[in-house]
Amino acid sequence: MNIINIYEHRLVFRIDNDAPKKYMDRWEKFKLNCESGESGPSTPGKNKYILEQIKEYCKLKQNKELPYLKRCEGGLGGNNNIENKQIRFRDYELWSKVPRYIDNDIIMEQITNGEKEIWTYEELDDIIYGFIKTANEIMKSECINGFIELKNKNGYLDSSF
Repeated sequence: MNIINIYEHRLVFRIDNDAPKKYMDRWEKFKLNCESGESGPSTPGKNKYILEQIKEYCKLKQNKELPYLKRCEGGLGGNNNIENKQIRFRDYELWSKVPRYIDNDIIMEQITNGEKEIWTYEELDDIIYGFIKTANEIMKSECINGFIELKNKNGYLDSSF
């Protein structure tokens, strides 16, 4: 099923609240590597490496073949904004400076459909699976979970009032 166009979609990843401190510390570094783009402040190039690992764990052929998105945030999808579907990590420069974005989540947002390529929920769920497998491997634990978050684009406003 194609994603529903009236909603903004985000993939949200979290570490268990009761994870020991050593895993929380690893998560913080992993989060920085994910959301700092291709050449983040912690470890240059880690974002691309992480995305390649995610694709390796994906089960769907179309996800395994997604190109690396050459944008400052890093992500997956074709580089043509009009034609290709895209998904990007949340931008470190934004979330690190705006208090409402300071949290413990890793977010993949700006999930956009192209004219030729449309995301499906099956594909997004497969990316969640690949991300969790990758994160658990890097964290040397099984304490990561993920989900698709939906937000109505019009905020449920009724223009008739």
